[in-house]
Amino acid sequence: MTNAPETDPAANFSETVAGEVQYLISKLAKSSKDLIKEICAEISCTNTYILVGAAKVGQLLLFLKEKLKPKQYEEALANALGWSAGIANHLLKLTPILGSFTTKQLDAINRNLSMSALYKLATGRTPMEVVKRMLEKACNQEVSKKDIQVETKKYKEKHPKKEPTPWRYVGGGREYQPPRISEEAGLAVERLSKDNSKPRRFLIEEAVLLLAEKLQQAVFAMA
Repeated sequence: MTNAPETDPAANFSETVAGEVQYLISKLAKSSKDLIKEICAEISCTNTYILVGAAKVGQLLLFLKEKLKPKQYEEALANALGWSAGIANHLLKLTPILGSFTTKQLDAINRNLSMSALYKLATGRTPMEVVKRMLEKACNQEVSKKDIQVETKKYKEKHPKKEPTPWRYVGGGREYQPPRISEEAGLAVERLSKDNSKPRRFLIEEAVLLLAEKLQQAVFAMA
């Protein structure tokens, strides 16, 4: 097993893990005839159970994902780690953020952030702003799953989820997507469509417009 490569004092690159891995890839590219094979070998011998190793593997996976076709990427992933693309996606979610830290910072985070809390960050629906904030906090102090839950709640209170719109823009205009209707109404639509040889969409539109017209007439009659 290997850790993230040590920073070369003579090299002119960022000290972040992302920078170190890019430097490693450039060195492998110069010395190897089969870069993809070398990258896979590097992935397979890296300990992903420590944060520095996971961050390094994430950067290498990003490289493979950019260079390989989807099928080739999945095969390389299975051979190097025995992972499916779904599992790798959990790590890739954190990779851009993890790559922005130095090796020393990741060592500190590894001490202050439990694996269960890290797993929650990777697999849950924690907003990326919260993920970054929690990792930055873990550079200096312990972070628990409870801390993540509290911070996530604060974030959601400040950024309420927008209600989905029924409108869908198509071409130069827009269409209205009606909500789901009951089984009884659905059966009526199916029956009318079959009896009148008309599309279901046309029947629903016709019914809504007819109802709107009748309601408007009723309002005028009461005025």
